[in-house]
Amino acid sequence: MRLIKNARIAGLGEERQDILIHEGKIAKIGRAIDCGACFEVIDAEGLVAFPGIVDLNVRVQDDKLTLPNLRKLYEAAGRGGVARFVLSPRVTPLMENQTFQALLSGELRRDFPGMRLAIKALRDKELTKLNDISTLIKNGINIVQENSDINGNLLRRIYEYSKMHRNLFFVFCENKILNDSGVMNEGEVSFKLGLPGISKIGEISEVAKVAQMSLHYDVPTLFQALSTRRAVNLVADAKTRFAQIYAEVPIHHLALDERACDGFNTYAKLNPPLRSPQDREELLAKLKEGKIDVLTALHSPKSVLYKDVAFAEAKYGTDAIEHYLTVAYTCLVKAGHIDWDRLAALMAKNPAEILGEEDVGEIAEGKEAAFVLFDPDKVWEVTDKTSPYRGRKLYGEIRHYITPA
Repeated sequence: MRLIKNARIAGLGEERQDILIHEGKIAKIGRAIDCGACFEVIDAEGLVAFPGIVDLNVRVQDDKLTLPNLRKLYEAAGRGGVARFVLSPRVTPLMENQTFQALLSGELRRDFPGMRLAIKALRDKELTKLNDISTLIKNGINIVQENSDINGNLLRRIYEYSKMHRNLFFVFCENKILNDSGVMNEGEVSFKLGLPGISKIGEISEVAKVAQMSLHYDVPTLFQALSTRRAVNLVADAKTRFAQIYAEVPIHHLALDERACDGFNTYAKLNPPLRSPQDREELLAKLKEGKIDVLTALHSPKSVLYKDVAFAEAKYGTDAIEHYLTVAYTCLVKAGHIDWDRLAALMAKNPAEILGEEDVGEIAEGKEAAFVLFDPDKVWEVTDKTSPYRGRKLYGEIRHYITPA
């Protein structure tokens, strides 16, 4: 048995309590727990116990599905306190073969127990053929993922399959035609740099379309990586008529804006793009109103050779999962926008409920002992040139990792 003493538990209010762990489970939470038989006692005075993070939108290095890349991702997730994550199916090679899917969901699941897989709905690069969704779902994968701007009839069929199999549908809403070959947000910075911009209407119009399909077919749908106020409002409006519709927003779009791209900084080139300062403030307002359901680190690391190039040629993405909690605490809790309990819901409890993962998501009796002890008083400056937060002061550091093993 292990005992954590005097922890402020995110999700359970301000009172400091003890956490008793037995056989990988949280056996008891309370004040002044006596544990004479404990082999380890950790004094968490001044620390916050934060539940294992659940991230529904994670990608491997350079989108290349290799065993070393999976190990690297899994280790980084562990260092970031991430207990579960959904691996994006946007990888090379594509996860479209039944044998390959069975291997990933079977043998590799033993090596990476916190990883969950999603099926890409369309199998070929031309985006004209549906994957064998029925067969692949039989391998125990219940998430289908696709972009919104595919052929409308194919999107309808995806929803019909999803309704039939009662799976989740994760959708990234963009319209490449409306984006008009843009490479960053259409605004002051893109104009100054002379770069083609990505209009907000590409996201907004696609969210409106998909929200109506979600309502028509009654299929649980996660709108991934939303970056605009109007898109979040559209999802929130649909949610009043069908509860299983969710808005996900990347932490970066609440913490940064398009000015991070100034000087042709490719390390701040994300998809969706960082928006204007006003857009960021509007998203923070939606967060306070409770219209955002989950956050994501939008972890999509790219090698330097894909970033140290001209901005227009650089690939989208950033290495973000390891410092996800620190960025979220600094920019949301310490900045006074939300409290610890709300952050725990956005990063752990809500995404765990969407996945149907009953053992994680919160620190509670009977749950899996998967959480971190976080020191909110640690201050450090980001010096990594590959981080969009370079030069910024961040607050907080994970001091202890509590795992079931």
